[in-house]
Amino acid sequence: MVSIFKEAVRDALYPRKNGVLSTRNKALLVTPVVEMGAEDVRKLRKSLKLSSAYFAQILGVSAKTVEAWESGKNTPSGPALRLMNMMRKSPDFLIDLGIIEETFI
Repeated sequence: MVSIFKEAVRDALYPRKNGVLSTRNKALLVTPVVEMGAEDVRKLRKSLKLSSAYFAQILGVSAKTVEAWESGKNTPSGPALRLMNMMRKSPDFLIDLGIIEETFI
């Protein structure tokens, strides 16, 4: 019963045209990137239990860049900031997408 109701609501919100879902009436909202200061970057890295070098490697920046962020000399921006926001919200996505793998030495 509930699934029939969900389908009716979906069809009302996103009409189908020739059997294909139409995106004409659908809007995507991109969540704004939350700025991160020195302490935020440090807390995130430590909560993930990563060294500065590994954290930098994941973000595609140098270890010196991470050090500059954590000391407050620079602030993260662009794709690195978006990735850090994603890490803060859902840290498991790094493992789920195969970006990092846990291995035993």
